[in-house]
Amino acid sequence: MIKCNKLAIGYTDTVVVDEIDFSLKKGDFVALIGANGAGKSTLINTLTGIIQPLKGTVNWNVQTQSKNPFNAVGFSPQSQLIDWYTSVFDNVLQGPLLAGKRLSEAKKAAELALKLLDIEKLKDKAVDHISGGQQQRVQIAREIARQPQVYILDEPTTGLDVETSEKLFLYLKYEVKKGALVLTSSHDLTLLEDYADKILFINEHKQQFFGNLSDFLADGTSLRAKYLKERGS
Repeated sequence: MIKCNKLAIGYTDTVVVDEIDFSLKKGDFVALIGANGAGKSTLINTLTGIIQPLKGTVNWNVQTQSKNPFNAVGFSPQSQLIDWYTSVFDNVLQGPLLAGKRLSEAKKAAELALKLLDIEKLKDKAVDHISGGQQQRVQIAREIARQPQVYILDEPTTGLDVETSEKLFLYLKYEVKKGALVLTSSHDLTLLEDYADKILFINEHKQQFFGNLSDFLADGTSLRAKYLKERGS
């Protein structure tokens, strides 16, 4: 569904990560890992078209009846991307409506997403009257309510408690089993190890590893220990 070929990413004359080559397909749950500043968000923003590649290509293959194939993508960036002048419910409702769902179907999807992120009681509040962590939940709930084919989530567990983070990843794993593609970064390496099946590791301006989690952890260490070892920490 997403293929990168000889990709270099960054800004103007500054290369953040070079030599990126990978293919992601339906049914993949991919953990994007790397140190702060390694280029995880830059890569995600390049995949979603916010930033243009410095060289190489990013190719998408998403089968959808919509005129806009990105209606099949749920994207939650690190920075908050919400409508500050609506309620929590209306914010979440925008996701499925913009994805082309009928109002009745969109309302049902929004209610389910609010419940999953444990923010049903906030549904009538203005988003600028809730906490930053709650705003993060609203943003993720909106993308879940889209019921997309592809989930691209940049640090979705920031501001979430352990229980909600686990509920979110369990839901994403369920979506993967139905054929969705999930690409997510997170500082919670234990959580990633429990749910992801593939690793995309970037470090020192290069793609250091892409493949099965089991191959990355072939020496029997935990994801956190392996990650720190590979970083030289």
